[in-house]
Amino acid sequence: ASGIPESFKRMLVPNKMQHVICTGNIGVEQYNEMLGLAPNVCVAAGDFEDPSLSFPEYQILQVGQFRIGAIHGHQMLPPGSKEGLAKMRRKLGVDILISGATHQNEV
Repeated sequence: ASGIPESFKRMLVPNKMQHVICTGNIGVEQYNEMLGLAPNVCVAAGDFEDPSLSFPEYQILQVGQFRIGAIHGHQMLPPGSKEGLAKMRRKLGVDILISGATHQNEV
């Protein structure tokens, strides 16, 4: 991404949110920034991580009644495959699956 829109940046202040979910490909500086934003930071491993960081292939967290999974998305062929993402959601047993790697916003 080329950057975070200003309207969204204004919301990125400490103690305003409870969770940060990241689909990977971050550096140490970005990770430390996330740690300062929320008490719960979940990062799934990307395919180009800073070598000093180590994250699991996927993350699962419970938020209220929802189980949320996060993956980078490089596991899907082709990237963003709706069938592949549906299979991964079932495999992880989550209600919501967050995936990156496509550089597209889609629900």
